[in-house]
Amino acid sequence: MLNQLSVDAATDADGLIGALDELYAHLPHRRAFVEDPKVGERLARRLRDAGWLVERDAFMVLRRDRDRAAQPGLAREVDEATIRAVEAQTIGEEPYGEPAIVEQLLASRAAFGRAGGARYFVAASEGVDGCHTTLYSDGVVAQVEDVGTLRALRRRGLARAACSAALDAAIAAGHELVFIVADDEDWPKQLYAKLGFDVVGRPWAFTRPGAEHPAHKPAG
Repeated sequence: MLNQLSVDAATDADGLIGALDELYAHLPHRRAFVEDPKVGERLARRLRDAGWLVERDAFMVLRRDRDRAAQPGLAREVDEATIRAVEAQTIGEEPYGEPAIVEQLLASRAAFGRAGGARYFVAASEGVDGCHTTLYSDGVVAQVEDVGTLRALRRRGLARAACSAALDAAIAAGHELVFIVADDEDWPKQLYAKLGFDVVGRPWAFTRPGAEHPAHKPAG
């Protein structure tokens, strides 16, 4: 990211905000990634009070067999145009899913896909594509990313099917490491644990969103 600062030493919240403002004055967003959980926890309250988005991720590594197989026939590997069409719908359901933001995020994912050797997987229910995920790879390490399901098609096993298809592809390709990043406080982390992922780290991320994000808009 062009607007993310990795923090690897102790600092105070005001000093961090000042550093980000100085470094990224030309950009609307600010973001700090803090790997040390103790430093992140110490910064969290002050930054939250200042209106920043406070997130804690769970870095998870594939170490075990999944608890059970996905329902067959739901997921398939697709081309980029197919996955972008599904992503446009899932992103559009988010609070920030204005058309301009959807377009920007799709363009960003396309760029990452070209750089990251991406393969795309979609799961469908009753003929409707409702879930997507991307598998990034450098030939040795693979990442399962950008998992999303349409609200109306949740709880049908689509996320399990799409992620399982991506995992099968990663394993078949002989990757030495397969990982996924989840929100530490959201339910998908539980699904990923059932698929064989174990948490190996819980870093913090602090974001001062741009004006288009609901969290950045004044109340009233």
